[in-house]
Amino acid sequence: MRVLLIGANGYLGRFVADRLLADPAVQLTALGRGDDADVRFDLATGSPGALTRFLDAVHPGVVINCAGATRGGARELTRHNTVAVATVCEALRRSGCGARLVQIGCGAEYGPSQPGSSTAEDAVPRPGGPYGVSKLAATELVLGSGLDAVVLRVFSPAGPGTPAGSPLGRLAEAMRRAMQSGDGELKLGGLGAQRDFVDVRDVARAVHAASLSAAQGVINIGSGRAVRLRDAAAVLARVAGYG
Repeated sequence: MRVLLIGANGYLGRFVADRLLADPAVQLTALGRGDDADVRFDLATGSPGALTRFLDAVHPGVVINCAGATRGGARELTRHNTVAVATVCEALRRSGCGARLVQIGCGAEYGPSQPGSSTAEDAVPRPGGPYGVSKLAATELVLGSGLDAVVLRVFSPAGPGTPAGSPLGRLAEAMRRAMQSGDGELKLGGLGAQRDFVDVRDVARAVHAASLSAAQGVINIGSGRAVRLRDAAAVLARVAGYG
């Protein structure tokens, strides 16, 4: 099976690439903006026509889109998360490859949830910020494209190399700075929120499974359990040697 992975040099993309490369039945081609990509292409500025020509040349059976932005203003998020997905969908419609699309969505598309509740795929999305809005718009584009496609709404991925902009990444970075400066006391704020953390390697396994399945629509990828940031911080503090 030939797979085209878009965004292979991102946080999720790196783990998805490792998972796919471990499958001897997969022939992987990585497309992205970095020098380590097999083919350099910027979805946010590239044309659907150029991507269509590449799809027709490579003829993948599956296209996995892990590309996107998590930080920035509304215009930048829209360009990287929504316009880029519109380019992918249009290129796939024009192409004769007939590839299946696995789009990486986000739990932020649902918006805030009530404490003690759970969020199923049929919940009405009410994103609370520009990031969630841009990802929800991308999901709607995929679902309305008429393609053989599935959207995996990933909640809070965590694991090796967790980005500093994520909740756990911010905690780990604060602890790293405190340890480097020799601070015996660690002060952290904003720990009242709850998150559904899912191991990034489990996310990669889910993406691999989705690429092989016939599932369509939206599938949530998470642990199904909320964790208070205060509790997560306590675990990290103990590992770091704080009392």
